[in-house]
Amino acid sequence: MINEQIISQSNDFKDCIDDLPYDSIPALIDQLKSTKNNTRIVVRAVLSCIGRPAIPALIKALDDASTQLRWQIIKILETIRDPAAIPALANQLKDENADIRWAASNALIGLGRETIPQLLVLLTHNSDSIALRQSVHHILHVFKDRNILNDAEIKVYNALEDIEPTLTVPWMAERALEYLERHKN
Repeated sequence: MINEQIISQSNDFKDCIDDLPYDSIPALIDQLKSTKNNTRIVVRAVLSCIGRPAIPALIKALDDASTQLRWQIIKILETIRDPAAIPALANQLKDENADIRWAASNALIGLGRETIPQLLVLLTHNSDSIALRQSVHHILHVFKDRNILNDAEIKVYNALEDIEPTLTVPWMAERALEYLERHKN
């Protein structure tokens, strides 16, 4: 059961508190499985407040988590907005559950351009995954609307709309990665 002191402390915080229970991160993550909605909301707030120190445990918990727990963790990572979570979030784009993919997509959108290299790497190796292609298309569509894609990335976006994306997407993704490497600064 979640520590009542943590709940009372988190119910009072307006800004993140410096003395949140970092050593209780695994127990807090376990409490995200609670059937009580209020408990899950409070625990999400506490873990979001803990922020970066919680990321390794949150990522580790993604591996064997139920759909509900994965969704909770992704929402926390979305709130924390740390690039260290990009690979774990990007891997969720291949999940069979559409809600998981949508939550991961939104979290990655919140991290902005920093997500693009990881997405391109995934496309070069997993272009046969319809779920991945759809998720990356969604993310790139948002970035395209925000005018933050370069020409090589727009070509990847267009390839994702092709009739045979499994043939063109990996090649275009590799070209876009090469472009990013050449134009790092």
